[in-house]
Amino acid sequence: MKRSITSESPDAQPFETDGDEPRTLTERVYRRIRSDILWGVLAPDAPLRSDELRSTYDVGVSPLREALTRLAAERLVTSVGQRGFRVAPISAGDVTDVMETRLIIESVALRKSIEQGDIAWETRVVAAYHAISRTPIPRSPEDEVSSKWATHHRAFHMELLSACGSRWQMNLASLLFDQAERFRLVRATKAGASLQSRDPSDEHRDIIEAVLARDADRAVKALDNHYRETTKQVLSYITAQDRHDG
Repeated sequence: MKRSITSESPDAQPFETDGDEPRTLTERVYRRIRSDILWGVLAPDAPLRSDELRSTYDVGVSPLREALTRLAAERLVTSVGQRGFRVAPISAGDVTDVMETRLIIESVALRKSIEQGDIAWETRVVAAYHAISRTPIPRSPEDEVSSKWATHHRAFHMELLSACGSRWQMNLASLLFDQAERFRLVRATKAGASLQSRDPSDEHRDIIEAVLARDADRAVKALDNHYRETTKQVLSYITAQDRHDG
């Protein structure tokens, strides 16, 4: 996965995504397993047995282990001693922690981007918003638009921050985005209609309008609301699941 900005000028380069074709077998299987984890096809805390994965993803031992090691570094997979790999679990505490940490990092990065971003940055942000606003939100990985929407969603949120001038802020924001996206997608694909009534498109519009107005306070507030609304729905789903399992 390519994730880069430049620190040579106040404005970052466009945030790169996974739109390109995988160049190696390890990259291909990494992306497939990662997608299945994000979409909940591979359930939270499920064991990742080598024989089953090799058969499912048609891959050998070496590239499979490299892919799993990479996913473990991103905290999407856990590894405990010699007991192998598991899909990282999802807990209410993790969901809240990720959201609060994202807001700390992204609020600073967004303010810096609004302050430092030039017309080129603004153009990229508008283009990213246009792409996601024209793509329906998918409800399962089988939806034709699922991969496209996921790419556009990542691009929108990362481009908002891409003029902050900090590699660390961008790298951390990217890592936390993946964690939050996993929580959101599990909720979106598993929850009932009662938790699907919210329209994130309105929240994206509030963010972009504040950004284009160069109103940092309003933009940060809109971002805060967007993340908290998502977190609220994810926590509602987790609570409902805990009651059901109990």
